[in-house]
Amino acid sequence: MMKKVGILGGMGPEATLLLMERIMKNIHATGDQEHVPLLVDNNTQVPSRINAIIKKKGPDPLPVLCGMATSLEKSGAKALAMPCNTAHAFIDEIRSKITIPFISIVDETIEYLKKIRVQKKRIGILASPAVEIAKIFEYELEKNDMNFLYVGDDELRLSLIEAIKANDKTLSNSVEQLSSQIEGQKPDFLLIACSEFSIISGLIRDKFSIPVIDTLDLLVEKIIKFSTCD
Repeated sequence: MMKKVGILGGMGPEATLLLMERIMKNIHATGDQEHVPLLVDNNTQVPSRINAIIKKKGPDPLPVLCGMATSLEKSGAKALAMPCNTAHAFIDEIRSKITIPFISIVDETIEYLKKIRVQKKRIGILASPAVEIAKIFEYELEKNDMNFLYVGDDELRLSLIEAIKANDKTLSNSVEQLSSQIEGQKPDFLLIACSEFSIISGLIRDKFSIPVIDTLDLLVEKIIKFSTCD
């Protein structure tokens, strides 16, 4: 019997759909019953994480996130996951409200980086400025002696995230500008650490000759492994 995984979604809704699509495409199913059973709370009403972390204004997302987590557990989820990297700033508080595992995109990323032995490499992190401000990845990266830098201008990254959320189709100039900035910073490989950037990961990959790793793919791999393992 495959285990149900609860998804704290809606941050944003397209990124949530992308997570579900990648889970579906990365499991070798011959029928409905062989797909990962998901309980998805596509809650588009979670208060803005950017407002809370960057602008220090607006309602706190934490109570809503905790409510989503406890509701998913009560509905039968055996583990939880969340595609939004920025919302992982609240993961410790969310975990304190549940009794089931919370699959962390940060933990899965660190484990992957350890596996590919990146200690002497420059990890370029492409993320929301809120991820940098909240230091969501930094403690684990520093603990494991990993050399990293956040790439791209803050305002450009934020404006691009907002454009992706707004389904703006005229992104090529902004992506080109961002790519030029990243190339100037000379990372050895690029880590996509924002689910909005995951939506345009194909466009981003086309701009670089260096390896590009998408944290959403690492989360997908862990969700499938959790659900399918006894």
